[in-house]
Amino acid sequence: MKRGLLFIEEAIPELIFSDSLEDVYGIILSLMDKSSVFERHALYVRGSASPENISVLDEHSPKIVLDAAKAGREAGSGSERAAPVIVDGEVIAVIYAFQKEGQEENILGIIAELAAASIKNMEIKRKMGQSEKMYRAIIENAVEGIYVSTLDGQIIEANQALVDFFGYENKEELKKAGIHETYVNPERRKEFVRTLMEEKKVRNYEIEYRKKDGEIVIGNEFASLVGNGEIIQGIIHDVTELKKIQREVEFYNALLRHDMWNKNQVVMGYLQLLSDTGLSEEQNIFIERAKLAVRNNISLIEDIKKLFSARSRQAEEVDLDRAMENVINQLLHEADKKGISIYYMSSGIKVAGIPLLEEVFYNILLNSILHSKCRNIHVSAIRKKNLCRIKIEDDGVGIPPEIKDDIFSRKVSKSGGNGLGLYLSGKIVKMGGGSIGVKNRVENGNIKGAIFEISLPIQNDFKR
Repeated sequence: MKRGLLFIEEAIPELIFSDSLEDVYGIILSLMDKSSVFERHALYVRGSASPENISVLDEHSPKIVLDAAKAGREAGSGSERAAPVIVDGEVIAVIYAFQKEGQEENILGIIAELAAASIKNMEIKRKMGQSEKMYRAIIENAVEGIYVSTLDGQIIEANQALVDFFGYENKEELKKAGIHETYVNPERRKEFVRTLMEEKKVRNYEIEYRKKDGEIVIGNEFASLVGNGEIIQGIIHDVTELKKIQREVEFYNALLRHDMWNKNQVVMGYLQLLSDTGLSEEQNIFIERAKLAVRNNISLIEDIKKLFSARSRQAEEVDLDRAMENVINQLLHEADKKGISIYYMSSGIKVAGIPLLEEVFYNILLNSILHSKCRNIHVSAIRKKNLCRIKIEDDGVGIPPEIKDDIFSRKVSKSGGNGLGLYLSGKIVKMGGGSIGVKNRVENGNIKGAIFEISLPIQNDFKR
């Protein structure tokens, strides 16, 4: 820096750490007071002005000052000059000065630019401070455990939820222990870090942790590597109670299904023995009704089993043509008995679904065969962008208005059945990422049948 500008260089550190406009203006004026460059000077600012040598920038300001403010650039010539202080395209102040003879011509402009840079830097620091406060408030108030750690498990930062999750008194105590000490199985920690190193992130990573008091808890973790790949940012969701409830539900569900199945088989056996004892026609009618109730119970158990099975399986490719042909072949005998024809045109489409997708088609087709009083059922499938639209249409009596909106709920039951067939179908489709609906086919104001519509993701798009 030239000798005449050394006084500016000395003021730069002080300007960088300024916290207010008043500080910046004060430093600029002090800088100019101490210099041997200016004979006289003044500062004109937008809004109010209070310190000495600071005036309000308005219509009463000197012409040279107004010219600089209006043009947005330095004004004047010779020794008398005015330079605007511009921040984000707006003139917020003008520095006026009368320089001594022989001084740097652009020195006032340099000071104005330095003032503008200092004010801009101050605004950035203010916004960063606000962002940091907001960020910290969000982190501290989060119900999930959030942490930043090194690869070797040293905790750099953690929120209160994580401290509570591990059962420590405070953050310092948790930091001293380190996150690697919380793993029930140390090999899982190695696996976790290895996965992070390879993939840079982990999602839905379930880990058993040990709290300070020895209690085992389960966390579902999301984490990623940041910086130079040496820092881990993670979020741990406490799923201990959820896992406990899931295990209990699975246990009681299995127990209930097993016991109900066995008891139903016993009842069915006794009913069969009873029907072989030469009962009257009326008594046999009662026996058959009892058998029907037992069969419905058995069907209910199977439906519940299928629903649980569907929840636990991953989506996999389904050849729509093969699935539909399998279902139609199973129902041909039932359809023939009622004089119903089923038509299906191959589509060549493969969809994203689950192994129980055939159960959906079976339930809908069976519903039409048993209840629609139709003569024909037409099944078609077309591709629309990333979806497969499947339509199952009959020419029967349609869906009664009173049950149409609830047909995929557990409320609807037909012929004394358990009412889970179409409910199960709706659940399976939704778990496969699709949608299902029904409407009546209307011609000239008359109902001419029902149309079931199913939308499923195309397999390739689903994978992506």
